[in-house]
Amino acid sequence: MLVEPRRIELHEESSPAPPPGGVVVRVRAALTDGTDLKTYRRGHPKMPMPTRFGHEFCGDVIAVADGVESFVPGDAVMCVHTAPCAQCYWCRHKQEELCDDLIPAMLLGAYADCIAVPKRIVERNAFHKPPDVTYTEGAFLEPLACVVHSVVMLAPEPDAAIAILGNGGFGILHGLLLQRAGHNVTIFGRRPERVELAHSLGLRSIDTSNAPMHEAILQQTGGRGADALIECTGTAELWEAAPSLVRRGGTVSFFAGLPAETRVSFLAARLHYDEVRLVAPFHFRPSDVRAAFDLIAERALPLTRLVSHAYSLDQIATAFRELDAGTGLKFLIEP
Repeated sequence: MLVEPRRIELHEESSPAPPPGGVVVRVRAALTDGTDLKTYRRGHPKMPMPTRFGHEFCGDVIAVADGVESFVPGDAVMCVHTAPCAQCYWCRHKQEELCDDLIPAMLLGAYADCIAVPKRIVERNAFHKPPDVTYTEGAFLEPLACVVHSVVMLAPEPDAAIAILGNGGFGILHGLLLQRAGHNVTIFGRRPERVELAHSLGLRSIDTSNAPMHEAILQQTGGRGADALIECTGTAELWEAAPSLVRRGGTVSFFAGLPAETRVSFLAARLHYDEVRLVAPFHFRPSDVRAAFDLIAERALPLTRLVSHAYSLDQIATAFRELDAGTGLKFLIEP
């Protein structure tokens, strides 16, 4: 339970019963991510505290509700923590990531021994884990679905020169997926160990600790600016700088969010006279989840290389203190 910012407590509760049409999953692997860390630091407007915590997970079905036929106890399952209602205005207009009931019905509590998964997720966004896929790889379904949706919204032209600001887990996931699609990707970020990790994964990675971001991007693109840019740091300073780092007619994608009350400003001339396009992907659709599942089932990406540390569930407070201090990249929590 996240009781208040920077305070996690372990609570003992009875094992959950499967909700109508749902299942109970024994968590075998849960992952940390940037949203969890931001919520740990400052709370989240959609998650009043105290709150169950964690949303990237993979495990084994241990109980099913009456009438559930797609899974039986003992099945290894991969799923995400939301599914659209299929009835509201946004769902009917193929914008399921904006579903009215998506966030209010969001499933939290992956940092636990067991988690009850509701009917909607079981029916739309849950899959049998292939035997040769590890539980840790399976837990990447949710973050990878977010990245798939981000790339779909970016819609880069073939062989585009794409700059990624930020070399955290999401920055590297974007780089891996875009490079696999044949794009010319460069990741810009700090921390030598992250720069080296990206290099070791075959990605072009520029350390910006001592180099101005603008100069580094212009140097990599022949002075023109990137064809497209993905902002993965979640800082207002780089949000405002981003439209000046792409070419005329280029696209900026604000993947990493800012606190809800934040205001940012851009040069109007860049947007109007230079036709710089701004997009801001949020969450994912069932089609993105399916595409992410296919990538994981194919073992198309070296996902486990992004996991820098592993902790048991009773060490979770320590794990988040380490993340908060800037240690590591993505942590595995094993109940």
